Amino acid sequence: MSLHIAGDDDVVVSFERRGAASVLVVRGCVDTETVRVLREHLDPAPGGPGGVVVDLSDVSFFSTAGAAVLASVNRRVRLHVVVTPLIRQVLHEAGVADSLDLHDFPAEAEEAATPSPLLLVG
Repeated sequence: MSLHIAGDDDVVVSFERRGAASVLVVRGCVDTETVRVLREHLDPAPGGPGGVVVDLSDVSFFSTAGAAVLASVNRRVRLHVVVTPLIRQVLHEAGVADSLDLHDFPAEAEEAATPSPLLLVG
């Protein structure tokens, strides 16, 4: 597992490899002042065949600015987003929930982001 952590006083973002899944764990407050930290880590996110997990389960505040970043990155990389009920509501109100793969649990998102092995039949 590799780990890279960055952030400011209000938000911390860490990148981890969990098995075959790339996981971005976000903690703290994602608003118009801190959303740049989220964007800086999602923009270069590796776009593997299964996509990237964005774990927002430890986010205390999430604004529509964060929703806009997720929607923008999701056009390039498939995102599996772990949400709380409040974040799910923000994403719905921002009109981006239907374009994202939303999950209630990190393990569920990690499984969805893990590419299936190819089965070759000869």
